[in-house]
Amino acid sequence: MTSAEEQQSEAVIDFATRLFAAFGYDGTTLQGLAEAMGYDVEWIHDTFGDKRDLYLSVIERASLAQRAVVEGALAALPARDPAGVASALYTLVDRYLDLCLSNPQIPALWMHRWLGDAADIPDLEQRYAVPLINLTRDALRSAARDGFIDDGIDADLMVRTLVWSVYGFLHGEALAPPDPPDPDNPKTKPRLQAHLHQLLDRMLKLPEA
Repeated sequence: MTSAEEQQSEAVIDFATRLFAAFGYDGTTLQGLAEAMGYDVEWIHDTFGDKRDLYLSVIERASLAQRAVVEGALAALPARDPAGVASALYTLVDRYLDLCLSNPQIPALWMHRWLGDAADIPDLEQRYAVPLINLTRDALRSAARDGFIDDGIDADLMVRTLVWSVYGFLHGEALAPPDPPDPDNPKTKPRLQAHLHQLLDRMLKLPEA
């Protein structure tokens, strides 16, 4: 594949990601995508396959970005002391928040799944989301066994709570004015970041990093 072809394919993946994030898998059509981009739908088919194949490519790329953040932050674990654990976990939530703020379509894709989108494509969570949850959960359990964090927490639910907090704050429509979740508001990141740190501090009984 030439550089121009690679750029063209990346542009399609980018646009498809935005469509799937906005309308869900069930509300998106290849014909609509092709028309919006000015491409022939047959070229889309020949290059990416059917809608299912294109959607899987979108989920794969989004998941690789998430995995890079999680594995990069957890590389500092196991740590030698509680402060090292705290620093690694703060880094994890900070980088994950940055990813979601910069790429709001990633949490949007998964929130559509939570609402039953693409129900005919099973096991996406087991393939992509659960392994990252388990990786983080196991890191917490290891830190708890070492006596660096509270061993009374449910590590699995703790990780899921962090994910729910980020996704819900950025995309939840249940939050009413005067403080709606606005990713473009410069106060949004420090506000949510402080909340996530406080959540870690109090749930895990972290020391000062």
